[in-house]
Amino acid sequence: MANYGSNSVAFFIINGYDVTGVSTTLSDVTTASLEETTGLGDAWQEQTSTGVRSAELSAEGFYNDGTSSIDAALSGSQQTSKVVSYAYAGGALGTEMTSHAGVFAGTYSRGATRNELTKANGTYTVSGTKDEGVVLLPLASVTATGTGSAQNNDASTASGGAGTLQVTTVTGTSPTADVKIQHSADNITYADLITFTQATGRTAQRTEVSGTVNQYLKVAYTIGGTSPDFTMVVGFARG
Repeated sequence: MANYGSNSVAFFIINGYDVTGVSTTLSDVTTASLEETTGLGDAWQEQTSTGVRSAELSAEGFYNDGTSSIDAALSGSQQTSKVVSYAYAGGALGTEMTSHAGVFAGTYSRGATRNELTKANGTYTVSGTKDEGVVLLPLASVTATGTGSAQNNDASTASGGAGTLQVTTVTGTSPTADVKIQHSADNITYADLITFTQATGRTAQRTEVSGTVNQYLKVAYTIGGTSPDFTMVVGFARG
């Protein structure tokens, strides 16, 4: 078991906007809904799960009006669908990666105080899903066609899952990135599991699959254009 600090947060990305460097706190809460089922004659209150869960995400940081920073990611975007991804324990292959997807309802506030930097804070309740998965392709610059390293889950699973792609920056002339998640039972023969929509700029995507997901996973990408450069991260959460 390891301990982690704030410097272990590898990335915090909101719909393709990397706000890691301007954020100071990040917290997420998952709540399971319960309904009281205490009956006549019961001596103790009873609660039964409704099977419904909800997620809330809170972040604080420094106000920054850059085109790729926190204000662009959060301002005026309540009640819109987003994909948010972050990693508390570093961003290497196989480390934990959490993603939220769905409509975000909540508050975004900015505040100025004398002798202090202006702050930007957001609290959002997610009307959608929360995926607890792993990093398949660490956040990095990708400039040429290739494949990532294999991630070994030790066994296959039977309940599908969801893949997430976050592309934060893109440069080059007519750049394109076709990104896939592939799976294998033996780490030799791979088949396509998820094919994301072609990326030509900043993007955030989440794609679900059903059925068997084999033991090994890896990311394959085809890069096109003149002097293309994509900064991206890919994760997968098994069902």
